[in-house]
Amino acid sequence: MGYWHGEDHYLALVQQHLRATIDVLDVACGHGVITNKIAPFCRSVLGYDRSASWIDLAQQTAGKLGMTNVSFLCHDSSPAANNGRVRIPASDNSFDLLICSKGPFHWIEDARRVARPGAVLLMLVPDATPVTAWHSLLPEPLQWQLFPDQNWARPAIEQRLATTGLAIHSWWSFDVPEIFEDPEQMHLWLTWGNTPEETPSLADSLPLLERIFTEYGNAEGVAVRYRRYLWKAVMPE
Repeated sequence: MGYWHGEDHYLALVQQHLRATIDVLDVACGHGVITNKIAPFCRSVLGYDRSASWIDLAQQTAGKLGMTNVSFLCHDSSPAANNGRVRIPASDNSFDLLICSKGPFHWIEDARRVARPGAVLLMLVPDATPVTAWHSLLPEPLQWQLFPDQNWARPAIEQRLATTGLAIHSWWSFDVPEIFEDPEQMHLWLTWGNTPEETPSLADSLPLLERIFTEYGNAEGVAVRYRRYLWKAVMPE
């Protein structure tokens, strides 16, 4: 994967906002890779995700790294899991920086409650992925759908922010290829955002993914081209 494909820019922007005196929330933190990465540069960081197995892995990694200012929670903040209300697992006025990489949008509706005055919100949003020549070979749980509206992302974010009285401060767009060097990387991408129970395991998917790499890959791997967006919002002082 080349540099400045969206994720690199997201990480760089997050790092620009880190301070030793701030508390950070990492929404939909997954395996906790980013959470643990930024912990040495802030006072505290809380990461949460709905997948218990991912949170277990994140906690194990934090322990191995000797992180003492990191907390992880298994939590589903969606309205469906909280009697119709969005609920971030934190008390009011808890965070100076709220980040989310490729997670759902619903958390934005509860962000103002847990954010402190002047807090910054940063999020990386993946766009719909174009259908590839090998898309139909994938089992249904690993397939993705192309959104009919290619300009859906910004209005969707603006609408969520507006419910809390906020607006977009900055917006970036990226149109880039992502190159997967091996089937394991591709499997991680195809299953991102799903629990292990919802998608085929790597072992079950490996023969098919190896076929895709053989028939459609090259020396670098298999490329998928798509767009990503990065936005920033700022809480009023």
